[in-house]
Amino acid sequence: MYVIRLALSVALMLATPFAAAAADAAPEKTIPAAFHGRWERDIDGCANLESNQRIVIDATTISYYEDGDTVVSVTARGFDRIDLVVDYENYDGSERVNRTLSLSDAGETLTFSYADGAQYVNYRCPQGNPHGE
Repeated sequence: MYVIRLALSVALMLATPFAAAAADAAPEKTIPAAFHGRWERDIDGCANLESNQRIVIDATTISYYEDGDTVVSVTARGFDRIDLVVDYENYDGSERVNRTLSLSDAGETLTFSYADGAQYVNYRCPQGNPHGE
């Protein structure tokens, strides 16, 4: 009987990490580092310090030309996709909205999806000061 219990305990311990990895992660409050950086809709915009198409992503915020998101929760959907709940702030005020960010091309392309279905493809700018300053 002891051998059976021991075998079941070992099997359970070995299976647990794989089961956890297969399931979607519980919501977090920070955006994973793979998504951080400066992104542009046109790679040539990376050289334009006045670009109004720039998106800057860090652990807790997404900054746009004149607007911004503050992260409320982040849910990983695999290694290259996250669902976000953010407080979107602009001149008209603030509202809680959903976003989905997906990486492709070895992390060099970001698809930014809004809750209403609109999607924008953005390209990672070369490293340096992410605010173009």
